[in-house]
Amino acid sequence: MDSLIHIDRIQVNCTVNDQFDAIALAAQPLLKQGCITEDFVEAAVERERTFPTGLPTKIGVALPHTEAKYVLKESISIVTLKNTIVFAGMGNPKESIPVQIVFLLAINDPEKQLKILQTIITIIQNEKMLKKIKAAKDPYTIYNLIKTFL
Repeated sequence: MDSLIHIDRIQVNCTVNDQFDAIALAAQPLLKQGCITEDFVEAAVERERTFPTGLPTKIGVALPHTEAKYVLKESISIVTLKNTIVFAGMGNPKESIPVQIVFLLAINDPEKQLKILQTIITIIQNEKMLKKIKAAKDPYTIYNLIKTFL
């Protein structure tokens, strides 16, 4: 999983208009690095409308992703937000989750995706860890925090 996260796939303290902007922003480095197809963002946004990914953790987290056919090279990008945006709740689409951290997953192996989701859930269930990720002033800090879990 270490090769999935690079420092240049982490963006900190960003401002976006809404959840779809956040997905597009998170996808930028993956697009630049040839990890995802041009259609990935649109597919991830569509999937988010139908199967939302907001999680009601102490600091709200969203885990947007889409089908494997849009993934060229498995990767994850992370965005921390200056402003809070609303994602609908995973498993409860009527719930509005105020999100400040987005993990965009571009994974094409379902088994691997499950493992990665479990790792991320371990990370985000740790309130101290979430606060450190949110407070990070640079990508290196987040990279080093997350690396300890991989």
